Amino acid sequence: MPHTTVICPAYNRGRAIVPTLESVCRQTMTDWELIVVSDASSDDTDDRVREVAARDRRVRLLRTPRFGSQSGPTNLALAEASGAYIAYLDHDDLWEPGHLRLLAEAFDAGAEFVATRTVDVDATGAVHAVTPALAMVWHPELQLMSPLFENSCAGHAAGLAQRVGGWRESAVGLEDWDLWLRFADAGVRCTTHLDKTVRVLQDPGTRQHSMPCDHRHEIARFDSVLAARAALRTLCDPALAAAEREATRKDVVHWYTALAERGELVFPHGWEGGADALPAAVDAQLRGSADKWRGLVVERHADHVSLSQLLPTMTAEHAARYSAFFRRTMRHQQDFLCEVLPEGSVVR
Repeated sequence: MPHTTVICPAYNRGRAIVPTLESVCRQTMTDWELIVVSDASSDDTDDRVREVAARDRRVRLLRTPRFGSQSGPTNLALAEASGAYIAYLDHDDLWEPGHLRLLAEAFDAGAEFVATRTVDVDATGAVHAVTPALAMVWHPELQLMSPLFENSCAGHAAGLAQRVGGWRESAVGLEDWDLWLRFADAGVRCTTHLDKTVRVLQDPGTRQHSMPCDHRHEIARFDSVLAARAALRTLCDPALAAAEREATRKDVVHWYTALAERGELVFPHGWEGGADALPAAVDAQLRGSADKWRGLVVERHADHVSLSQLLPTMTAEHAARYSAFFRRTMRHQQDFLCEVLPEGSVVR
């Protein structure tokens, strides 16, 4: 029985899948099997996988009926897995040679769920971003409010996914966020590392950049579309950016610090400075964050018009939990909204 089963869902990747598979074959930890689960690929992807499998008997192809997302094929691969642990690799990402060894060391030390840091690259291999150190700090509340980990940097004990209901099908994507949240809800803690062991392809043509967002975090309500659009213009005013960022900073620092003081915050391996390093890490992450209001939408309802933030959550239940936690915890941001938007409009 191999130590780790690697599952790589694939669809019409063709020759480009070969470097991904070879990055597994180059791992310094050699006790693994790789199941490439083809979602009824209609190009030469399966032939390319067979070519790699002919050179390395640890690689095998599992072809499935067409699902259209990673969840169905991944669940079938989980049923075929023989490893004591599971690691995931998307068909367009690459592992550094030490990735599986790092996961294996954590698993052998008792971890059930492990994640490492990623580097975002484009199709030429140029680096565009590195996962901020703060994003590797873990707590169930943080998992509720953010996806945190890409598939390709995560692994878990065999049987754990099935224990919480398996990978769930979704038209909106982010199946990984849904699964990691169910891990957290089941009491599973995540062990994280600051080591950058995964190169994640950021391609505007991939599914994650075209996913619909079916759920909302409602920020404010108005009597008319004109009033809602005026509020949207207010929030997008560059003159307010510094005040909004400071409100966010106060909330996040207070949130993380309170979790640390209760002894609940999981710091990643390689983190230095403990709780004292949190404010600087928050500052660093906020400097690299995208425009917070880019995803706002104005929507008509029967008795009001909403100004809402799009949420890429899989379920309405998750979205409701997100909104309730935000309104309960992010008090400085709520106060900021009340200061700049019309009186009584902010949903609290």
